[in-house]
Amino acid sequence: MSLIEQMCQCYRSGSVISEQRVAIRSVRDREDAFVRQGSARTAKPPDRRVQRTRKLLQDALISLMIEKGYEATTVQDIIDRANVGRATFYAHFADKETLLVSRLEDLRAMLAQQQQHALTTRGRLRARGLGFSLAMLEHARAHLPLYGAIVGRASGAFVLQRIHRVIADLAALDLKTLGFKGTPEQRGLATEYIAGAFMAVLTWWLNHAAKLLPQEVDGIFRGLVMPGLATELELRPKAS
Repeated sequence: MSLIEQMCQCYRSGSVISEQRVAIRSVRDREDAFVRQGSARTAKPPDRRVQRTRKLLQDALISLMIEKGYEATTVQDIIDRANVGRATFYAHFADKETLLVSRLEDLRAMLAQQQQHALTTRGRLRARGLGFSLAMLEHARAHLPLYGAIVGRASGAFVLQRIHRVIADLAALDLKTLGFKGTPEQRGLATEYIAGAFMAVLTWWLNHAAKLLPQEVDGIFRGLVMPGLATELELRPKAS
């Protein structure tokens, strides 16, 4: 084959690849447009069948995490436990991490609801701030086998990191709503201090079989953190 023929062949191959890429981009553009159009419409109530399937997969993951840990659990394990097909799993989740995240987002929504209730309650700062604390502790106590498995295994570190991120986001919202003044770096430091302190307390509590009541742990945590937070907010705690 001559050099000119080779160049022509390469050009034709490049054209085909280019056409394929254009077609793919066109499909993606249509998909994006469909998503935007769907988002603009009035949100429809979630399909109950979808909800049931998602919960079935979430519950399967949780039970396997208790038995063998998150890292050792595979998508096939989840499919077998939930008794669904592989296509059904991938119709709802990209992988086991997105499945885990979906469960944690449900947790985030519940904690955020409790936090919002606390923030809108009239009263002293200590009663309004860190509204996620008691709700998280009660949730952990109600699901002690799961949380015990998370903190009791090295593979649980990934899950704890995810929970830490959820708590940090909620702490940041607390600081913003309560009027924390400072630079972004100072707010970031305060956020990580609160989240880190809470995760240390939560881990210690779970490692000791959660013997103290959630209300006791919450009271100690708030008693340690809120005076410093009140000072930073320029709202000195009043003498009891």
